[in-house]
Amino acid sequence: MEYRFISDVKPKDLFFISMLRTYRSFIGVINVVFTVAMIMMTLHFWRETDGFIRALMIIGCLLFPVIQPLAIYGRSVKQLENLPARVELMFDEKGVHVDSEGRHEDIMWNKISNAIKQTNMIIVMSGRSYGYMLTNRILGDEKEEFYEFLCKQIRK
Repeated sequence: MEYRFISDVKPKDLFFISMLRTYRSFIGVINVVFTVAMIMMTLHFWRETDGFIRALMIIGCLLFPVIQPLAIYGRSVKQLENLPARVELMFDEKGVHVDSEGRHEDIMWNKISNAIKQTNMIIVMSGRSYGYMLTNRILGDEKEEFYEFLCKQIRK
């Protein structure tokens, strides 16, 4: 069996994975609790405060639901600037074969640590913090079949 994909990672894909990681962690719980507390505090003290304090309270209410996602999206755009524009990935029984900007790398299956299936992508981890993102746009109808192939090869 052989699968061939051309990686097409967009800023929204990196944004999605960052937000998912944040809000599935303890930090996400703290963000939600802080936002709810700020909204309640703002509603309670609104009449007793002047313009400057009101502005600070509004900023506090917007910090995690608006400002943080905008900052994460900006970081996602910057991250893509450092990644190669075109990465071709080929998966077969021998391993993962990566072609990018005239360079070629072969990664054997024993070097692939995990395959993570998300709602909109599959991430093939080739190290603790390094992996290849394959979005549903790229995978199409082959997503489930490809994921099963990955799991089978990684477990060998």
